[in-house]
Amino acid sequence: MLEEALADAGVEPGDAVMIGDTTFDMEMAVNAGVRAIGVSWGYHEPQELFDTGASAVADTAEQLGDMIRGPA
Repeated sequence: MLEEALADAGVEPGDAVMIGDTTFDMEMAVNAGVRAIGVSWGYHEPQELFDTGASAVADTAEQLGDMIRGPA
């Protein structure tokens, strides 16, 4: 699904970021070669998100914005 969205948008995996709250989101990003950022206010615990490929996990929307803009 993510690879299809990238292709439709004409975006390379290295120029994208996947934000999600489940391990499924993190796995999808890793499999597509996209940087994965988790959010702690969703369905899965932060450590689970890290374990499945999150480069970072945000606790707030402000942190998330910083993570998107900066290196992970």
